[in-house]
Amino acid sequence: MAKKKKKLPPFDKRFPPRESEALQALAANVRHARNLKNWSQSRLASEASLDQNAISLIENARSNLTVLVLEEIARALDLPLRDLFRPPPPAEDETR
Repeated sequence: MAKKKKKLPPFDKRFPPRESEALQALAANVRHARNLKNWSQSRLASEASLDQNAISLIENARSNLTVLVLEEIARALDLPLRDLFRPPPPAEDETR
């Protein structure tokens, strides 16, 4: 007899957007630093020994990270950890 698959809650319930200013800054800074290197999310994930889905959740401020994951991302991006929490650079459309 096959086991019945448990239905997962909707994505937004499992990974709600976080309102934290620190996580919003982190999300923007990780995306910005990754784009400066012309890396895909998959490339950053590989360099940081993470899954691409984890990078997506981080860049969309939907993940509550551990310090160990933060250290791996900073190492992969060759940045001091503190730089991931600095006020993010303005978005390109804000500079026009």
